[in-house]
Amino acid sequence: MSPIDALLAAALVALAAAALFARAAGTGVVLFIAFGLLLALAWARLGAADVALAEAAIGAGVAGALLLDAAAQFGRDAPSRALSPPRSQALAVAALAAVFGAALLLAALAVEPLAGAATEGVAASLAQADIVHPVTAVLLAFRAYDTLLEIAVLLIAVVAAQAAPAAARTPPARDPLLASVAGFTVPLAVLVAVYLLWAGATRTGGAFQAGAVLAGAVLLARLAALPLDPQHRFTRPGVLAAGLAVFIAVGLAAGAAAGAVLAYPAGWTGALVLAIEAALMLSIAAALVALFGWRLPPAQAGACPAPAGACPRASGGTS
Repeated sequence: MSPIDALLAAALVALAAAALFARAAGTGVVLFIAFGLLLALAWARLGAADVALAEAAIGAGVAGALLLDAAAQFGRDAPSRALSPPRSQALAVAALAAVFGAALLLAALAVEPLAGAATEGVAASLAQADIVHPVTAVLLAFRAYDTLLEIAVLLIAVVAAQAAPAAARTPPARDPLLASVAGFTVPLAVLVAVYLLWAGATRTGGAFQAGAVLAGAVLLARLAALPLDPQHRFTRPGVLAAGLAVFIAVGLAAGAAAGAVLAYPAGWTGALVLAIEAALMLSIAAALVALFGWRLPPAQAGACPAPAGACPRASGGTS
């Protein structure tokens, strides 16, 4: 291990401990975001560029924004006694975490000798899978059932979150400077998301990373009060369920032609995988946006933060 890697590992442990024992919720969230960014750097040092990008975009980015929003609801300067559990519960959770941590360490040590054989097996099967990038091949060919269930779990989480009562929120005030910046940042982020989707077949990228970037673009547009309402347009049930529905439809239809569920007929793998990932990108982005729960209460449903004349009429729907 190089000195840089040792320093990075020590910093990760220190940031994790600091985030857990922070005296204010806002401080803990900021430390968690810093931990996520360093963790992304650690994954990059390990050569896992896809995981590093996903960690930076989803783990530190979207999850950090969700936690910041939750911390704002509780109060950023809430004292630790109001947030911390009793000492007995804390010790019990710490002991349970230590047991699970030891189990994960033993599992990782047991898997490590097989890592080389697994890598060789994936490399040898890439030609048969007709997918260039090994990560995409693993996600959508070798362990497609796992990826399908992940999308189903994400959809269930969104349904559960939307079933909760909507918090009363005031529409964000229109900031001309933020709107100007978002005016060119949002289209650029959409282009980056499309590029990550297209590049996923041959290099680092794919539906999860592209979906996170697209969700960030939609949320930035909402914060900047641009004429885009993600709750009424982007997070409709059809968009949320599109990824899972297309995944199942392709898996059954293509599987019928190939002789196995979630298998792809020869010569059609690239096109079918791109269709699945495009639908997944939209659904993942919509799910991440929906998890923020920006639902206006009935009294504010017709409110529009944009200047006069820029809001759509009630008869024409939201934009």
